[in-house]
Amino acid sequence: MKGELLALLAALLWGIAPIFDKIVVSSGVSPYMANLIRAFGAITFLVLAVVLLKQFDLSAFNGKNVAYLLIAGALGGGLAMVLYYIALKFTYASRVVPLTSIYPLFTVIFSAIVLGESLSPKVVIGTILIVIGVALVCSDV
Repeated sequence: MKGELLALLAALLWGIAPIFDKIVVSSGVSPYMANLIRAFGAITFLVLAVVLLKQFDLSAFNGKNVAYLLIAGALGGGLAMVLYYIALKFTYASRVVPLTSIYPLFTVIFSAIVLGESLSPKVVIGTILIVIGVALVCSDV
């Protein structure tokens, strides 16, 4: 139950953040600068959390782990966020955010291909339902 509650809290915060994002990018701020400042906010929070919670342990890291995290950060936290901000400039947050929520489809596909994970019927059906839900939310009907 604790995990589910924390996930819902994360979803709540992810639901609030795009409102601020949309306000900023609608005012003419560069998507690159908006993302840079947003990342600085995340880094500030994370540095405080690491220090206060005494989580500074590099023993599990190796060059490969660091490289993978840097790639993930560049793709998800850099390029994808810039594309997201540009999308917010052109259309409604209530449309952009649900559309970006189709990412589980891609995670499922790449997890099967790259990680060799097997796809249970529940995962396939759930992913299809996510895609249908996003299509419904983003349709003009």
